[in-house]
Amino acid sequence: MTLILLQMRPALGPLLRWAERRKLVAAHGPDDLGYALHAILAAAFGEHAPKPFVLLDPPRRRERPGADPAPQLLGYTTRDAAALRAHAAAFAEPEVAEALGLDGLAAKAMPERFPAGTRLGFRTRIRPTVRRDRDGDRTRTREKDAYLAALDPYEGQPAPFGRGEVYRDWLARHLAAGGAELEGASLDAFRLTRSLRRGRERHLAQIPLPSQKMKGAAGHPDATVTGVLIVRDPEAFAALLARGIGRHRAFGFGMLLLRPPE
Repeated sequence: MTLILLQMRPALGPLLRWAERRKLVAAHGPDDLGYALHAILAAAFGEHAPKPFVLLDPPRRRERPGADPAPQLLGYTTRDAAALRAHAAAFAEPEVAEALGLDGLAAKAMPERFPAGTRLGFRTRIRPTVRRDRDGDRTRTREKDAYLAALDPYEGQPAPFGRGEVYRDWLARHLAAGGAELEGASLDAFRLTRSLRRGRERHLAQIPLPSQKMKGAAGHPDATVTGVLIVRDPEAFAALLARGIGRHRAFGFGMLLLRPPE
């Protein structure tokens, strides 16, 4: 299986107008745009839309006077780039092609395997949650911020750890299950965002908010982590890279972006 890394530079104005007309963004409060991006990628590429993917904010500096650089949309797919372009050319609506910047679609093949012992730098945007049954009932499972879940035994007491430590442990477990060892990581950014999804009746609704203990908190954890990992099982790591980390991978979370280790 050859993994393909896609790169697009979407135009956020047209993308948001497309999503708002279809009610694919939250009416109130912060929206991580995950469902809107999921929907427009499907409109462009059908069942071969990249997953996982991530929208990267543009750099703060200007590339040239008077012009703001566009964000980047990166994603993994196993579909040949030429086939994706052909599908989009045949079936994507013009406004979808404009919003995603499909004229500038770029692609490259990733290495088939990384040998055991390879050190890789990475960046990933994750939704670090754990699933908890309510009163032991698996039909009433809810997601909870991994940090808040770790605080449960310390209710009313100072916690002996911080959010970054909990998220590093969460990430280390997911990497270990995917054939990699976490050498080190830092929490670079954190915020709370709201997410949308389609329910059983196919109606679009906000994903229920986790129980929050922080005053003013109103969303799901949205964390960006950078670090270094070591490949231990090449086959398992290849599968992890294609699959992504954690939940909400179809909505902009869990993609491992690789870079040289520092």
